[in-house]
Amino acid sequence: MIYKIIVQTIIGILLIVLIQPIVKMAFFNAGLRWQYIFAFSFLTTCFITPLCRFAAIRFNILDKPDWRKIHDQATPLLGGVAVYIAFTAAILLNNIFLHGMMFLLIGASLIFLIGLWDDIRPVPAILKFILQILISLFVIISGDIQLTFFYQSSWAPLMNIPLTVIWIVGLTNALNFFDGVDGLATTLTIIASLFLGMIAFKTNQPALGWLTVALMGACIGFMPFNFRFGRSALLFLGDAGSTFLGFTLAGLAVLGTWSNTSHFVSLTAPVLIFGVMIFDMIYVNLSRIKNRQAKNFVELLTCVNKDHLHHRLIFMGFARKEAVYIIAIISTCLGVSALIIMNQRFIEAALGLFQAVLILGLVAVFMLKGREKIPKEGDRRIWRRRREDR
Repeated sequence: MIYKIIVQTIIGILLIVLIQPIVKMAFFNAGLRWQYIFAFSFLTTCFITPLCRFAAIRFNILDKPDWRKIHDQATPLLGGVAVYIAFTAAILLNNIFLHGMMFLLIGASLIFLIGLWDDIRPVPAILKFILQILISLFVIISGDIQLTFFYQSSWAPLMNIPLTVIWIVGLTNALNFFDGVDGLATTLTIIASLFLGMIAFKTNQPALGWLTVALMGACIGFMPFNFRFGRSALLFLGDAGSTFLGFTLAGLAVLGTWSNTSHFVSLTAPVLIFGVMIFDMIYVNLSRIKNRQAKNFVELLTCVNKDHLHHRLIFMGFARKEAVYIIAIISTCLGVSALIIMNQRFIEAALGLFQAVLILGLVAVFMLKGREKIPKEGDRRIWRRRREDR
């Protein structure tokens, strides 16, 4: 207990030192702005997370075990609060603003509040989905942020806006689905932020790089509390954290230009970086439709089961942390592919995409093999009973 108090005090002192104008200017003048932003967001998360854990326990905001969850003891939520505060403070105090960034931050804040509401008192899935669409439209229209699959035509926005909504809402929920094993969602965010940041700096988009550094620092600061060797997590991100991170990553991907040589590469790079999340979402939803676990779109939104990639790896016999390592390695390989093709032409980019397809083919093998290990009958009986109770 004394050790924790000492560590917390040291972190607090370091934060106070960091926010001093003279210290901030010393970093900036030395060309160490991204290092300063990283240190600030990292230390802020480290300092706030224990307070969030205390608040979650005090107000009984806990993630309790049930049939579809892996953890076996009630665990405090609100970890996402620390990550959100650290990221937002890093942006505001360091004056990091791009065209449309303020609207993206407003949208991400609204997503965070909806997730926090859901952590405290469950929100119907269909209501969350509708709100996510509306918030995405607000960010797209107000901030003039959208994917450019189609351009140089009057009808391009009519196609680009729906595709951007699908991208943002899809990734928001995809990362939320991966928040099922200690440290997994946070690890994927760190990897995605790392590669987005590297490409941003290489394509002369320093402000966008600073944003990814702020997000990465906040997540790394949270990891010691969420991914502990030989022990369970002290607290979880909760829906507030996972949906906020997914929405922010999706928005940053739309905000940036990811290649100076090819529009195709600029669109392909984020798809590679988020490849694991995208593949898992598509595969699982198609699998649920094929297996008649969902007969319509509403049932697809409310359907829950242990059939995501991390579940299947665990059913194959891998330990929980081993599953995190495997998914992290696959995600890193895809990120490296995005980094390799960023300055290439169409043909080289197509080859890089083909390589990613081969990697995802390996993921498909895991998904199929893991499906054989799922205790289908028990899960299905419980799943049907839970769905009938809704």
